[in-house]
Amino acid sequence: MLSGSSALAQFKLDVAPEYFYWQEDVNGAKVMDNSGFRIGLEASYEQPKEKGWLSATRFKLYYGEVDYDGQTWGGTPLKTTTDYYGGLLEERYGYRWGLGEKQYLDLMGGIGLDFWLRSLNGPGGYNEYWLPIYLKAGLEVSPKETGWIGTLGVKAAVYTTQIADFGRMGGGTVTVHPGTMPSGYAEAGYKFTKNLSAAVFFDSYWFSKSSMESGVYQPESKSYEVGVKVGWTF
Repeated sequence: MLSGSSALAQFKLDVAPEYFYWQEDVNGAKVMDNSGFRIGLEASYEQPKEKGWLSATRFKLYYGEVDYDGQTWGGTPLKTTTDYYGGLLEERYGYRWGLGEKQYLDLMGGIGLDFWLRSLNGPGGYNEYWLPIYLKAGLEVSPKETGWIGTLGVKAAVYTTQIADFGRMGGGTVTVHPGTMPSGYAEAGYKFTKNLSAAVFFDSYWFSKSSMESGVYQPESKSYEVGVKVGWTF
């Protein structure tokens, strides 16, 4: 354990605005996209260790109203907005080495549970509830006190439940399971003091086409998030 560190030495809060983009494709042609800004609030904890095995926890809440450009279920072109409400809980485990005198190098793998409500506004609107369970693995660089921050890795939603609720259209609910595709994530930034840090980040989800259920399926879907984290470590 780091000398002189408390149990809260690596507890961190981040404000994380992001630009979000989601696209759905059928037979290689785009049929819908969502795009716009969302805001996130993140809390994380990492064991304060100089080297050896360690664990880390991350919890995030996010919200945004983004633009929708697509079509209704009947194929009529539609432009409106979509509300996203979501949260995730993630656990990572790995091993830490020293990287020079001022940095750490961590090899980390983890599992996460994400949940979001996607609510399409306007005529023909309906709700979708997504619950992907994902695995991730990557390399992380962090400073002992101040310095550069970096992360690069691969993730995959290994099991996803999606519930489409057509109650606002007078229908019922349908459950499908989008398939697994690997995607990437990355982060780069700087810790200016023992408390204050800032970083840009990239995250993504890729899902392959689901099977057909009651005449409904989820097309191949890909989402991307690019944003900034401003954090305070306690």
